[in-house]
Amino acid sequence: MTSKAYVFIDGLEDKPIPCGVTLVDEDTKIGRFRYGKRYLNRPDAFPLDPIHLPLSDREYSTPFNKGVFGTLSDAGADSWGEKVILSLHSTTPKNRLEFLLAGSGMGVGALVFSLSSASSKPKYSKNTLGDIPMLLRAKDAILADKEVPDEAKKAFEFGASMGGARPKTIIQEGDVSYLAKFNRPDDLYNVVNVENATMRMLGELPCNVANTKVIHTPSGDVLLVERFDIYKGKPHSHFLSANSIFSMNKVSNASMCTEYTYGYLAEFIMKYVSEPADAYDLYYRMVFNVLMGNTDDHSRNHAMLYNFTHGHWRLSPAYDVLPINHSRQHGIGIGDDGRVGSLENLISQSKRFGLKPFKARRMVDEVKELVSEWAIYFRNHNVGEGDIARLKHVIPLF
Repeated sequence: MTSKAYVFIDGLEDKPIPCGVTLVDEDTKIGRFRYGKRYLNRPDAFPLDPIHLPLSDREYSTPFNKGVFGTLSDAGADSWGEKVILSLHSTTPKNRLEFLLAGSGMGVGALVFSLSSASSKPKYSKNTLGDIPMLLRAKDAILADKEVPDEAKKAFEFGASMGGARPKTIIQEGDVSYLAKFNRPDDLYNVVNVENATMRMLGELPCNVANTKVIHTPSGDVLLVERFDIYKGKPHSHFLSANSIFSMNKVSNASMCTEYTYGYLAEFIMKYVSEPADAYDLYYRMVFNVLMGNTDDHSRNHAMLYNFTHGHWRLSPAYDVLPINHSRQHGIGIGDDGRVGSLENLISQSKRFGLKPFKARRMVDEVKELVSEWAIYFRNHNVGEGDIARLKHVIPLF
């Protein structure tokens, strides 16, 4: 069983450069990480995580995520990716580190992993728009655990470490890379069309939102989400999820009011991000998620990016935004009343975002006015009447 891997950063030079080494004790599930001396001496060196892995020659340790530091895990597979990796490899990965190695270079951000300290070869997707019919057939077979041609399996390899439970892969169109997302047979509605409409709607607010478009085919619809971490197939930013910023194995009701919250992310922005106004952007997103019933706003669906060219952190564009249910129980804390999605709770910790209550109320009213027109907006973005009728039972009323 693998207990050691070398960590590389792709995008700082033509080839990935070594950054550090991570080790996991399989008995204690304690992980360790140390930056390499050459990396620390680079003028463009940056911390993979400014809270838990600041630049230093010390050795760091963590019990989080079975010994894998959050920022490393961000580049790894979630449930869909693990399903693809297991279908591709004759040898089953036995721990989190082996899953990282198996999916290295196929996830979000700039980190790649290797058993060798000398090199790590990044992998680039060769999928094009012309491959969509084949991808649609293959994703249904993979979901049903049916036999899939090796060519099709490898086509999905390039989304294996993008996180989440939905079928996905990477498609290249010229210089632009897209995350291609597909519907599932058990979806309540056409998720592809609804997610596209919801993302476009959020973009009407002063929010930075990932660009999206839908490809309609006789075999099904495909959502293309423009990658915001790479260009011309090369990473230009390091990805750090909110899950890594929180780094909590267990989440209590108390933490849903304090450190496992949107407000805590706003405070991270105030301290580390070059543009404090990103906290306002985050506030708009939180309000929109509450009013639209996006209760899947968990900690992996928020992130920061460290841009190599500009040398600073920013809030990433919004992604994975769509109505889920009207439970009003959100993935991370909203305010003093924990993860409850209510108007009062939205205002309760507005100061953590640098907002006075009256300003926060104006922003809430602005989002309410937009969301009140959601059905019209969705119709204009090819969401069918049947799906709109179903969504009326999903989107909460305020």
